[in-house]
Amino acid sequence: MMLSKFLGLVALVSSSELPDDECAENGDGSCAFNALQLRGMSMSSDLSNSSEEGSKCAPLSDPSNSVCASVVRWASRGGQYDPHANEWFADMQDISGVDFHHASLDDWQKLYFCAPPGGKQCGTPPCKCSNPPCDICYNGNAGAGASATKGCGADPDSISCKPPKKALDYNGKAWDPMSVPGYGPFHVFAIGDWGGMDGTLRTIEGRPELIAYPQGVKSGPSVFPRTRWNKAHTKELCDHKQFVACYTTMGKLCDPGCGFVKGIDDQPQILVAKSMKLRAAKLDPAFILNVGDNFYWGGIEKTCGTPMNELSYTAHHQFNQIFEGIYNGKGLDGKVWLSVLGNHDW
Repeated sequence: MMLSKFLGLVALVSSSELPDDECAENGDGSCAFNALQLRGMSMSSDLSNSSEEGSKCAPLSDPSNSVCASVVRWASRGGQYDPHANEWFADMQDISGVDFHHASLDDWQKLYFCAPPGGKQCGTPPCKCSNPPCDICYNGNAGAGASATKGCGADPDSISCKPPKKALDYNGKAWDPMSVPGYGPFHVFAIGDWGGMDGTLRTIEGRPELIAYPQGVKSGPSVFPRTRWNKAHTKELCDHKQFVACYTTMGKLCDPGCGFVKGIDDQPQILVAKSMKLRAAKLDPAFILNVGDNFYWGGIEKTCGTPMNELSYTAHHQFNQIFEGIYNGKGLDGKVWLSVLGNHDW
């Protein structure tokens, strides 16, 4: 994964201090998904053992794993032969380095610690597994780690080495100046509000899955159907519940005010990315300016603080589904993205 393309991220926030006027508390249920996520984040603060990195290990029989123990044992025995097993346990290879038919019981515990199918997360990782370290959920990030920690010896407190405790801790700090070689003319692409929801992410820390409508359970980005307003943003034409109905039925049962168009509204990020790829192949941009709102609904779905020389499995999955697998090709591969955090990114 070429996470280095995104290393231009600085902790500036676009419109984060302002209320989200399309998702204000108004009593009509339009913030149902957001409320669920906030509830999940509140729950996660109590799950002190259920963080991805650096957790104390324990056997499956330990009380910290009482929530997951029975389902882990079931999965390791008969569950792996269920007709839906390929879908349920698709993350095993990335997390444990073995396919689920050859996984040990400890590997199954690691899967349910890192990306629990069905949500019953183990409280601690196993003490042994097929491919240690057993408390690191994604073992394929050596390249990203090496890039992310470059220069740490000189300044261990630099923003390239030390993760912030809070989203705004690095507000105002900047990366070193960069130069573009060659003789121009140079082209720069700018993009914002490009993010989507990762409907195949197995969430941790008690957080809800990123699914707003049935068709959102798919690889790649799906849409969060918010609301639709007139051009002047003075009149709401379609509320959240009405919009969800449009997506659930793919326009068959849809209020006319929503203006839902199948093939457009259900894949906006993909359509933008296709246009971007065509332009990039012709113009070869020097870099991309990204103004935020990258991962809906609220950023990378885990508690902050992953060491900079590690990549959490949650981040790996969301980046692959929403970023790496979408913005690539001639003129985009290997390009730096200079980014800020939007109000949906933290």
